[in-house]
Amino acid sequence: MRRNVCAVAAALLAAAALTGCSLLKVAVATGDPLSAQEMNVRVMTRGFYYDMAAQVTRTADSIVAAAPGLETRLAAVRWKIRATRAGVTAAMQGIPDVALADLWILCRRMHEGFAVMPDSLLFGAQSPLARAAAERLDRRAGELAREVLDAQRYALMERFVGEYVRDNPLSGADDAAANTTLAWMEFLHRNGVEHAYATGSIAEVIADVNDRLSGQTQQLSSSVGWSKDMLEMQWQQDSLRTRLGAQLDSLERGFDRLVVVAEHLPEISDRMLSEFGAQASQLIGAINASVDNAFADFDRQRGELQCYVSREREVLVDELRRSAGELVQTALDAVPGLVGRVVLYLVLGMLVLLGVPFALGFWLGGVHRRAQEKKAEK
Repeated sequence: MRRNVCAVAAALLAAAALTGCSLLKVAVATGDPLSAQEMNVRVMTRGFYYDMAAQVTRTADSIVAAAPGLETRLAAVRWKIRATRAGVTAAMQGIPDVALADLWILCRRMHEGFAVMPDSLLFGAQSPLARAAAERLDRRAGELAREVLDAQRYALMERFVGEYVRDNPLSGADDAAANTTLAWMEFLHRNGVEHAYATGSIAEVIADVNDRLSGQTQQLSSSVGWSKDMLEMQWQQDSLRTRLGAQLDSLERGFDRLVVVAEHLPEISDRMLSEFGAQASQLIGAINASVDNAFADFDRQRGELQCYVSREREVLVDELRRSAGELVQTALDAVPGLVGRVVLYLVLGMLVLLGVPFALGFWLGGVHRRAQEKKAEK
C-alpha cells in the first residue's frame, strides 16, 4: 500500500513538472547588439558622409564651370574623387567612434590644408569656394560629434582629433583618409577609458555590410563618371586640334601662293604642285598618327578603369564572404555550449524527479516502521 502511494505521488510530481515546462526554447547566440548610442553614431556619421560628398561635388562642379584653365578644372575633379573616396573609407568602418573620428580628421585636414595653400597651387581664382566648403564641413563635423556623443566622450574626441592632425601632417595635398583605430584605442586607454567593442547582432552586421557595399558602389560609379569627364576635358584641349588648325592654315596660305604663281609661271606651278602633294601627304600622315595615338591612349585609360572596377568588386565580394564565414563560425561555436547546458538541465531534472520521491518514500517507510515497533512494544 505504501509503495502504491509513493508511486502515485511520484507520478503526480512528474506530471506537474512536465506541465510547467510548456515550451523548450533553443536559441543560438547572435553576438552583443550595438547600444543605442553606438547605432546613433553610426547612422549619423554615414549620413554626414553623404552630405559631405554632395557638398564637395557641388563645389567642385562650380569650380569647373567657372575656371577658364584646364589644369584648374582637372584639379577640381581630382579633389572630389579623392575626397569622396577617403570619406566613404572613413565613414563605412565597423567601429562607430573610429568612423566619426576619421571623418572629422579628413574634414579638419582639408580645412587647414586649403587655408595655408596659395591660390596658384589650389584652384586659382575659385580657391575661396573650396576653402569655404572645407571650413563648413570641419565645423559641421564638430557639431555632429557634439550632438551624438556625451560630454566626456566629445571632449576626448575633440582633443584626439586636434592632436592627431597636429602630430601626423600630410605630405602634399592628398585627401587620404586616416585609419585611427589603434591610435584611438591607445588614446582612450591613456585617459583611463576602456573601450567596449561590440560587433552587433547578425541583423546589424548584415545591415552594416549592405551599407558598405552601397556606399562603395556609389562612390566607385561616381569616380568612373568623373574620370570620363577628365578624359573629355583633356581631349577637348588636346594639342592635336591646334596642330591640325596650324597645318590647315599653312596649307591654305601655300595654296593661295600656288594659285598666284601658277597664273604666271607654268614651270613653277608644276613644281609647287609637287611640293603641295608632299605636304598634303605629310599632313595626312600626321593626322593618322595623332588619331592612332589618341585612340590608343583612350583604350589604355579604359583598360585601367576596367581593371580598377574589377579589383574593387573582388575586394567587396571577399569582404562579404569573410563576414558570412565569421557569422557561421560564431553560430557553430555557440552550439556545443548550448547542448551542454541542455544536457545538464535534463540530468538535474531527472535527479529532482526521481531522487525526491525516493527519499520521501524511504523516510516515510522508516517513520512507519518505527511507529509499528513502538506499537508492538506497547
